[in-house]
Amino acid sequence: MKTKFQQFITVTTLAAAAGFSNPSAADLALPPIDAYVTTIVDKSVVAGSIRKDANGYIVVDVNPSDATDQGVLFDYSGTVYSVETAGGSGQLKALEKPIGTIQGTARFPMSFAQAAMGAKAAMMGLGPMPQMPPVIPWTCATCTMVVGGNTYRSVVDRPDLLPGASQMDAATLASAVGELKMQGRAFTGLTPVEVGRLVPGNSLSVRMAGCSALMGASGSNAGKVGTICLNGTFSFNLSQVVLDPATAMTSTITGTGTSNCITVLHTPMAGP
Repeated sequence: MKTKFQQFITVTTLAAAAGFSNPSAADLALPPIDAYVTTIVDKSVVAGSIRKDANGYIVVDVNPSDATDQGVLFDYSGTVYSVETAGGSGQLKALEKPIGTIQGTARFPMSFAQAAMGAKAAMMGLGPMPQMPPVIPWTCATCTMVVGGNTYRSVVDRPDLLPGASQMDAATLASAVGELKMQGRAFTGLTPVEVGRLVPGNSLSVRMAGCSALMGASGSNAGKVGTICLNGTFSFNLSQVVLDPATAMTSTITGTGTSNCITVLHTPMAGP
């Protein structure tokens, strides 16, 4: 025989289940705050390669403010799609149709190139898979997305569109951009998604995510500001990685990736 408490739990559980299976129109209405923001949900499919100079060597990008901060650049471009999801689970089912384009340059620390070379050696049977750090940070040196007739730029590209930028001195503006730019991470500590399957003996796929401030540069959303957050997987093709230390910097690393993106924009409030 059920206690009153057990009966209460049973009734409330059934009521909750009924509510989820038969939501009312009021339940499906967006929260009031959504009237003040513009939200875009999409998936980007991109391809690219590590940047090399005219002599065929990997370009080493050095931070002018910190010579110890050295990285490699990965140029990419691709298509932005609207998506279809399963109503009951929210799981991605399919791409719907192309709605725009995206292009830019990601910047990885030198440890990224070192990890790629170590993984290539392991796939060739020359040693164990290298111990990956929990995360490898990355950022965007530049990014432009065109969706629905609107052009969006990274805060790195258009710092002048940052609210209050005209009242900031150069150092303050540079500091603000540094805080608002893409803060990305490759989650290498979660283990790769696959190794050597997409490209037999030569692929390495890792989970990646990050967020950045974004500016509406042209179109109906020009003047709006907000954020873009991505959650995706990138597959690197290591077939042209050179393991000889003397010529390793002539390596070519290409790749393809998908990013599930949410962009949320709002009209900045006037200053005091």
